Amino acid sequence: MSRSDELPVPQPTPGTRAFGLPGTLAQRWNALAVAVCGAVVLVMGYRHRWTNDDALIYTRAVRQILAGNGPVFNVQERAESSTGTLWQWLLAAGGALPGVSDPLRLAVALGLLLTVAGYLLALDGTRRMLRVHRPAGALLPAGVLVLLPLCATWDYATSGLETGLSFAYLGGAWWLLVRARTLRAAHDAPAGRGRPALAPTAFALGLGPLVRPDLALVSGVFLVALWLLWRPPLRTTLGWAGAAAALPCAYEIFRAGYYGVLVPLPALAKEASGTQWQFGWDYLRNTLDPYLLWIPLSLLAGYIGYRAYGVCRARGAAAMAGAPAAPDISAARGAPAMAGTPATPDASAARDTSATADAPATSATSAEPGAPASPGAPAEPGGAVTTGTPAETGCAVAAGASATPGTTGAPGTPATFGTTVTPGSPAAPGAVTPGTAAPAGSAVGGGSAVGASLPHGVPVRQWVRWWGRPRDGRAVSRPYTADAVLVGAPVAAGLLSAFFVVKIGGDFMHGRMVLPALFLLLLPVFLLHLGRAATVLAGALAAWAVVCGLLLRPPLESPDDPRIVFDSHTVYQRVLGDTHPVGQSAHTERRLAFTDAARHTLRTGRHALVLRLPHDAGYPVVPLAPHVRAPVAAAEARLGHAGAVLPLDGFVIDTLGLSNPLGAHTEPTSRRKAGHEKPLDRAWVVADVTAPGTRVPGVDPDRVRAARHALTCGPLPELLASAREPLTPGRFWSNLTGAWDRTRFRIPADPVEAERRLC
Repeated sequence: MSRSDELPVPQPTPGTRAFGLPGTLAQRWNALAVAVCGAVVLVMGYRHRWTNDDALIYTRAVRQILAGNGPVFNVQERAESSTGTLWQWLLAAGGALPGVSDPLRLAVALGLLLTVAGYLLALDGTRRMLRVHRPAGALLPAGVLVLLPLCATWDYATSGLETGLSFAYLGGAWWLLVRARTLRAAHDAPAGRGRPALAPTAFALGLGPLVRPDLALVSGVFLVALWLLWRPPLRTTLGWAGAAAALPCAYEIFRAGYYGVLVPLPALAKEASGTQWQFGWDYLRNTLDPYLLWIPLSLLAGYIGYRAYGVCRARGAAAMAGAPAAPDISAARGAPAMAGTPATPDASAARDTSATADAPATSATSAEPGAPASPGAPAEPGGAVTTGTPAETGCAVAAGASATPGTTGAPGTPATFGTTVTPGSPAAPGAVTPGTAAPAGSAVGGGSAVGASLPHGVPVRQWVRWWGRPRDGRAVSRPYTADAVLVGAPVAAGLLSAFFVVKIGGDFMHGRMVLPALFLLLLPVFLLHLGRAATVLAGALAAWAVVCGLLLRPPLESPDDPRIVFDSHTVYQRVLGDTHPVGQSAHTERRLAFTDAARHTLRTGRHALVLRLPHDAGYPVVPLAPHVRAPVAAAEARLGHAGAVLPLDGFVIDTLGLSNPLGAHTEPTSRRKAGHEKPLDRAWVVADVTAPGTRVPGVDPDRVRAARHALTCGPLPELLASAREPLTPGRFWSNLTGAWDRTRFRIPADPVEAERRLC
């Protein structure tokens, strides 16, 4: 066949397709798969809607903001009780809208919508990642099936906590990182675009610490990945760093000057810098074991290993045939784009054709076992790999060679750059035969690659150099390195998150702290390309998901474990007697001894303290000292409940330290429940807010005297002044400059020991 008789092979359009209205069967299927996953989260999250006491902690701070008292729990002192800074301010912004009367209901609705948005962004991000190399073809839900049937996923889609915002941040950060990768691919193309402005992306990635302090790990990993994808010059790097750190650093300065410490009080109360490996491991198992999560995670690990083995074996086969395996061999069908995948955005694999040893595989061909695979097409274990349209069986194609579509090369003869080799003809000039060195200046020999190109006109040097300088002066990156960075970022962030959770000893709410780590680890395999292995995997995962969703439930409590972990959603349903406790009234209408005592004190107008004794031994009411500027005060362990019962100008004293500057700085004395390790000795409460000589039943007066003395010694007066004195410029500066030492300061929990040490 002459060159004039050759038919052009249509190639996919470069770049990724926008997720718009579907036009093909594959597009309709993909849109349906993504929509169904989002719908499952929406429906199951709504069916499990609820709130807990910690949500009421947020909403009291929100009500204080809306009342003009600032981001505080009590009007009388500046204490940061909200772990999720952005969640608090987001609720405050929503609460300012007309018609919003209960911030708790707003928290439920907003949390559910943000959770769904996070999953949709994550799914679309993974879809776009796969489309970098294969713009066409059907996709199968895979990794996302591990999360959808978990009760913990349904429960914390609402709950009133910041978990929904966390999912939205993680999904959005993944979507932005994938977008940065696709922009890099477009930038490296021969007719590439200029460098895009990615400072807004860096700004968004840097918001992690404000969503939750521990998400600073995710922010750091994703920002490093963004830099590795682009390797910008120093000036741009500094701009990105400034954009990422601008808001977190500004708020940290505000926090240090306003509150006098560097972290929210719950972080101090929970000793988030501590190490409790055994408790953390038990908490991790409390999440994994009830759902048999080892099964789907093992299936996914086996699948990824199988695909990696296939790619490595394909490279080995290509090397043994005499052609060096190019670094652009794509992953097998169904695997996500990883290290070793090509960066050309126009390489794809069609779904309905297969290549065999007798039928050459093109860029629109699906490779089966034993068949050569083209760029962007899968390579099954044992399959030979070529880089252009392949020559006949046994013909080696040199790295970067471009064989003319429709032609074949003679067995054992390599095709050369831009040269058509017909059967029986000698190798064209410049061809490299097995066992001989490549001529100087050839792309294969490692010399100049000017004029040489891979399929679709991509310069060879863009495929084989690290970050070099091609003729147009633009820096380019090796595509398989960029893909490894992209896939590795959420995996590394997920492992770090899981490591952190285990290190600090976990949490007392089943699954809540493990979900973000699982979400991150599974992001690159949320979806897979349709293929035989991927179909088998998706089927197995779907079968487990059905069993899990219908039969597997977490234990209500863990009484045999050294630390309490319980199904918080079910416990609150039973305690409150409400299937869906979503409003503040669901928590405050219940008759409790504390509620009755507090409301009676309010009705009588007494300037008094309602004190909860340890082990619910009673709720004595004692007069407050004249210096306490509050109509009523209450010392209660259920901080959110107490904050909902007392008015905004009431003084709520948290006996666990989550909003109490004194209690948060005491040393831990109990390990039974995570986050509840600093029960405050009632002698501290009596000494702090009652007049000298006040006697309280159930509280040792000698310990009260020791506490009163300790409150006047050492750094303790300054600690309380940093939160209670009027906020003047001088007080702000003093708080700011002393925040480091104040954050590190700890007080013995025993008043007698504190007096001996401090005075």
